[in-house]
Amino acid sequence: MIIDDKLMKYVVFKKRTEKEVRQKCERLEYTEEYIDEVIEYLAENKYIDDVIYVEKHIKNIMALKNSSVYEMRVDLLKRGVPQEYIDAYMNTHMEELNDFENESARKLAIKKSKSMEIEKIKRHLMSKGYSYANIADAIDNLELLNDN
Repeated sequence: MIIDDKLMKYVVFKKRTEKEVRQKCERLEYTEEYIDEVIEYLAENKYIDDVIYVEKHIKNIMALKNSSVYEMRVDLLKRGVPQEYIDAYMNTHMEELNDFENESARKLAIKKSKSMEIEKIKRHLMSKGYSYANIADAIDNLELLNDN
């Protein structure tokens, strides 16, 4: 199978989801049949694999950002990853993800405490999708830091 250089560069440059590749093919004005063939070829040769994409994407977020589990889920859904792949990964890594979210909430609360009151920090964390338990823990930690 011959694949356009633009598409191969797009796929090789960074891991992509099936949906992202499909959208790129549509922008390149490929026919629907050709797009299906391209997707099948790329999947068979492991250029795209949404299950592996979930793991790599979440690990990248955990290494580089502060984020709630909810934000991770929404980001993956926007990228076209099927819900069942996300759920499967998150269910098997729930403890690790909760620990990460807890630490992220603490860091974000400390950062925001320089310019916001505690109630606004709580609302901010809620709007980001942090769990109530992790928000409470972050606020308790913040109050302990302020007492010292």
